[in-house]
Amino acid sequence: MSYSDTPEQAAVIGWAGYRLVVSAFAGTGKTSTLVRYALANPDSRMLYLAYNRAVRDEAEQKFPFNVECRTSHQLAWPGFGRHYQRRLAGNLRITDAARQLNTRYWPLARMAVATLSAFLSSADTEISLQHLPAEDERSGLSAEKILTAAQQLWRESARQDGTLPVTHDVYLKLYQLSLPDLSERWQTLLFDEAQDANPVTQALVLTQSCNVVLVGDRHQQIYRFRGAENALDAPLLADADRLFLTHSFRFGPAVARVANLLLARQGEAHQVVGNGGEDCVVESLPEEAEQGHRAILSRTVAGVIGAALQASLDGKKVFWVGGIDGYKTGELEDLFWFSADMPERMQSPQLGRDYRDFDEYIAVARATRDAEMNQALRLLDQYFPLPQKLQVMREHAVTDECQAQVTVSTAHRSKGLEWPVVMLDDDFADITDPLMTAAERTDETNLLYVAVTRARRMLVINELLQILLSADGGDESTAGTANNDSTDEPQFGDTSC
Repeated sequence: MSYSDTPEQAAVIGWAGYRLVVSAFAGTGKTSTLVRYALANPDSRMLYLAYNRAVRDEAEQKFPFNVECRTSHQLAWPGFGRHYQRRLAGNLRITDAARQLNTRYWPLARMAVATLSAFLSSADTEISLQHLPAEDERSGLSAEKILTAAQQLWRESARQDGTLPVTHDVYLKLYQLSLPDLSERWQTLLFDEAQDANPVTQALVLTQSCNVVLVGDRHQQIYRFRGAENALDAPLLADADRLFLTHSFRFGPAVARVANLLLARQGEAHQVVGNGGEDCVVESLPEEAEQGHRAILSRTVAGVIGAALQASLDGKKVFWVGGIDGYKTGELEDLFWFSADMPERMQSPQLGRDYRDFDEYIAVARATRDAEMNQALRLLDQYFPLPQKLQVMREHAVTDECQAQVTVSTAHRSKGLEWPVVMLDDDFADITDPLMTAAERTDETNLLYVAVTRARRMLVINELLQILLSADGGDESTAGTANNDSTDEPQFGDTSC
């Protein structure tokens, strides 16, 4: 066993049993601990189940030969996904659903799509009333009418000879419903990021007869809006062994204090320990750090675009996590020309096919309360004239982060990443708002915790955290190092990747 293993890691590596739940705080070396667990059990054939392809690709470089790394969609592809290859789409558009249902009554199309999405991410075997949106969100539509429409969309989606575009979740659902037996191939399942597991994936894992090790951090659950559930607390794991990883090697005590402030607001009894060395928390970027690389994390896409625009206007090269196209800047530009009634300037004719004119787009956005559509409308107003602004950003965008002075990302996209210097945008939700529901407060606090714990050496906090830290104990939070006897200051100009 490596001399660097903490007692907490050693307990995980040496575990032997049927079900294990490992609660691992940010930066506590959960993946490296799983790697050493696999090395300690070379005769056990293992499946490492990753929540996306990027994590899978990274895991393949780390795990030994007795471990296969897959996503749940990869498991489903050979028997199911390949049959839908020509119909795959990133999402089921409201207009596609409306065509299939032969209606232009947009609330019905929206409700049917929402119901289908809820079913696809669930562990259930058929669409039922429990998958419908809340009654006060149904625009006066009867449950029977919505259910009938959703069932129609599901039948058409499941048909291998159908024409309706389908998402990757369709064939994953079909795979789960087929009740595959993973124990025929693997003896142990390693389920990473279990706090953000879709119920469909959770059901796939927890119904297996092989050993299962689940690892995650419930305070990093940030995809509940997509139907994700915390598998770490699943009823089927009531008798599971439970261990903790609390020592973070990413950051030091200063960032750890901010993280623990948020954890305490969530009622967490354990604390994360900052063992990552010298770090500090500041309210504004120091002058000596201006020329170095920094990551700016925002709550919204609009915040990301605003941060990138400002950096570009300052002449800085900008790296967009996930690529600039992932922030729908091309679609936004098309929407601008659509609003100006200049279709000849649009790159894609899709908007003209889906909507009679810009007024109908606005009407659909309001009727369906679609977040992306309404956000696009806000961006049109906020960054006018949009094409010129987008051109500035594109000219300063780089695809190699080592060439950038600024990295921009939403907090959601930042999950799993880290940077020496992290700045938090002021667009994060106010978690002290008394009108916020308990569920919303939990989700927004989790997202803020994820953003905070991306920092390795310096965290530039936003106004919200300044207020929270001030209320928690004054100004002592704005300066911290791992060794109070040290006279060395952190170096902030490092742009190495």
